[in-house]
Amino acid sequence: MIAKAACRRAAFTAAIAMIAALCAVSTAAGQDFFTQTGNLVEAEALASLSVFHPGSTGYIAVKATIKDGWHINSHEPLDKFLIPTRLLPRLPRGIEMLGVLYPEPEMAKLEVSDSEMSLFHGTVLFGVIIKIAKDTPPGEYEIANSLEYQGCNNLTCLEPGTVTAAITIRVGAMEETAEAINTDIFSSPPFVDKDGNAVRAAGEAGSGGTAGKSFGKTIEEKGLFLTFVLILLGGLALNLTPCIYPLIPITVSYFGGQAGGRTSRTFMLSLIYVLGMSITYSVLGIAAAMTGSLFGSALQNTWVILFIVAMLAGLAASMFGFWEIRMPSFLQRRTGSAKQGGWGAFFMGLTVGIVAAPCIGPFVLGLLTWVGEMGKPVMGFLMFFTLAWGMGIPFIVLATVSGSISKLPRSGNWMIWIRKFFGFILLLMALYFARHLMSAAAAAIGYVVVLVAGGLFLGWIDIVPGMGRGFARSRKIVGVMMLAAAAWILFMPGGPFGQSSGKKGIAFSPYSKEAFDAAVSGGRGIMIDFSADWCVPCHELEMITFSDPAVLSLSGKITTLKVDLTRSGEREKELKKEFGIVGVPTIIFFDASGSEVPGSRITGFVGPEVLLEKMKTIAGE
Repeated sequence: MIAKAACRRAAFTAAIAMIAALCAVSTAAGQDFFTQTGNLVEAEALASLSVFHPGSTGYIAVKATIKDGWHINSHEPLDKFLIPTRLLPRLPRGIEMLGVLYPEPEMAKLEVSDSEMSLFHGTVLFGVIIKIAKDTPPGEYEIANSLEYQGCNNLTCLEPGTVTAAITIRVGAMEETAEAINTDIFSSPPFVDKDGNAVRAAGEAGSGGTAGKSFGKTIEEKGLFLTFVLILLGGLALNLTPCIYPLIPITVSYFGGQAGGRTSRTFMLSLIYVLGMSITYSVLGIAAAMTGSLFGSALQNTWVILFIVAMLAGLAASMFGFWEIRMPSFLQRRTGSAKQGGWGAFFMGLTVGIVAAPCIGPFVLGLLTWVGEMGKPVMGFLMFFTLAWGMGIPFIVLATVSGSISKLPRSGNWMIWIRKFFGFILLLMALYFARHLMSAAAAAIGYVVVLVAGGLFLGWIDIVPGMGRGFARSRKIVGVMMLAAAAWILFMPGGPFGQSSGKKGIAFSPYSKEAFDAAVSGGRGIMIDFSADWCVPCHELEMITFSDPAVLSLSGKITTLKVDLTRSGEREKELKKEFGIVGVPTIIFFDASGSEVPGSRITGFVGPEVLLEKMKTIAGE
């Protein structure tokens, strides 16, 4: 009995010891879990801008790194008993949260659950869309972002935890330059959608597809190398614009006459020519970077317009053979006539840069805007130097070929005729740039006179000896087309002798602070159109987009204001500075509270569909 009792006591003692050991192991494991929970998630906060301006919108990113082998539930877990991940920003006064952005969760089947789980693991990005109030004073502001989560591994889930990532942002005055920072973070989801467009809070405008995609966004996505390649290709494409394409024959004619049968000399002259053009555009890039303004805004000065008109008329006169670009005689005596062609080529390159600059399409406008925002003169120089060489490649090729063309028999006759044809084109361009200095009827009559004179002269009056019947037919076709164009301008609806087209556009009211405040008081969205008479895309907007029936119908539900920047007075300069206008056309959209809708600003021509999408965001549709 004693022996049996002793055995039972020994077994009991062993069982107690085993239980104690298991408890110790379990406690140690639990302590290890809690230790891991404390370090399970590490987080840091990052800002999208170096400086936030009052009234602006931006992003704060929370970069969370989850310990290997663990995950946290998504913000929308599939099991109602699991704790969702939540990002809770604590914002100081003057800063408003517009929305919280969560990454796309991963769906996985784990042993801890009988069904799939929605979770995050590894390194994930969360975001906060913030807006700085207009009356927020400059200074440093701390934003504390608390990330609440529940951590799990493949077998078990831990109790909920919290990690905080704080960041101090700077709110600066409007004159302070704001640069995009941490671009690799903010060009990735959840800050952009699958199409690469910036994600906005509910009720905010989207990017509107490619039309709303900024040039800066392209740089962030593609990198500098591909960006410079795109700029080079963009320069090539700009040769098809009406400000550059008519000038190509100037190069052909000039270098054809200078060639003397030597292709190497023609090639060297073309390089000097493009160098002159590069200098003009590089100065443009530096000016945009240092001032944030466009070369095109100089067209608000009447004297600049008159200079361009005189330049075009002078080039047209050279096409008709009235004069030729030559180096001044006192320099020619010192340097020798052999260098005359180089000076002429350099001067023409500078001239082409000046004349072509006003034809800035959305591509160049976006580039100028981005360079102005960067505020980096070196980058502005390099980008526009690249653009100029993209524009100059066809000139180099055609100029070099023109040296060979000059060797062909009877090439001079048809080339002289081509020069005269483009002389009339240059006269039409001169009238186009001068049109806002005269009445619309006077400008239309000027077009008609040039087209009629050109059609009759090129088609029948000008004798071109030594050419075949095919050329004779071609020149008559050109003459008929020019006469037809004159007739269309003369009698078209709205022309000098035509009937009014009756086509209506948006009824804009002149901008004033009182009109803006009245719209805000009435709870109406506001659209402000910045335009100028000399702006080609502005007229395209008026004729195509603003007259669209759907656009007209929706415009009645918002307040539409217009700022005319044709002439640059003190008031216009103040408005450009106030609204950050760097070129026209620019259309800005404001919600019913008077705040600009982030990401909705339009620069350049857009079709009715894009404008309607922007207008709906402020019309409550």
